Amino acid sequence: MTKVKNLTAIFKRNLLFFELQKLLKKEGFKINLKKDFEFLKKSNFQNSIFICEITSENELQTILSFLKKNKNSSNFIFVMNEKIKPPTENFNFKILNYPLMFNDLLRYIKTLEKTFSKEKLNVRFGNKLYDRLNSKLINNTNGDSIKLTDLENKLINFILNKNDGCTKNEILKNVWQHAARLETHTMESLIYRLRKKIEDDPNQPRTLIQINKKYYLNRS
Repeated sequence: MTKVKNLTAIFKRNLLFFELQKLLKKEGFKINLKKDFEFLKKSNFQNSIFICEITSENELQTILSFLKKNKNSSNFIFVMNEKIKPPTENFNFKILNYPLMFNDLLRYIKTLEKTFSKEKLNVRFGNKLYDRLNSKLINNTNGDSIKLTDLENKLINFILNKNDGCTKNEILKNVWQHAARLETHTMESLIYRLRKKIEDDPNQPRTLIQINKKYYLNRS
């Protein structure tokens, strides 16, 4: 049984695509082939994963022109030669260089699949876009990229998955895998460091908030 219905590859080299198709089939994924980027004009970006082979600077600029008009760029995986310069703009996609390591590609596909199933794609916190795949925040005002540590990324995901909020003890147990009775000072330091990245004013938080001893993330 296939896992993702809308998994699409934009590849010009058939042999590479067919090998990829065979490997993904063993993992339970069905993938469709497209030969150019024109079909993106009529595509449903929200519920699709795109694996794009980029063979030139011109191709990269072509697809970037589509992504500039679309907010859901985090469901794109680019496969390209490391000689091609990555874009300077802060787009929310993943780049994999040749030689393509299938396990890396599979890991990112599975991450996106989980994101779709939990409806956490392109989560926005105020003026910042949360890029779970690449562990960063993108400031919509100036385009700056704010790198998240592994623990910060894990903490955001844990709170997002707790619709009814989460306590300090739950965070200690699930983010650090520490016993709930352990000292919470380290966790509180992490909360403050994350607020400095995610809030306009970390001393007056509006995004990562605490109500009745539970932590919540306000999304927009």
